[in-house]
Amino acid sequence: MRYPKRYPLSGLFSAMGATLTLDIDVIYDDEANVFIATSKDAPGLVLEAESFHDLRKEIEEAIPNLLNHDSHAKKRKTIADLIIKDHIAIA
Repeated sequence: MRYPKRYPLSGLFSAMGATLTLDIDVIYDDEANVFIATSKDAPGLVLEAESFHDLRKEIEEAIPNLLNHDSHAKKRKTIADLIIKDHIAIA
């Protein structure tokens, strides 16, 4: 079972063994020549890297650390697997 972290009771579902999902927004800044990742689901996540590959590595390291600082996660160690799903929005 998958359950978005931003939904109510996500901590309860996580404690029951549900997999929490997080949406991470990635943009490319042409002026700075870097990829930038942010997320409403993981407050404090703001990362940048020169390549998408490097950004993925940083996200993989940062997400468990950010979630472990969450007050609901202090009783257990958070494990995160990164699954990339592309969504292209054209304005």
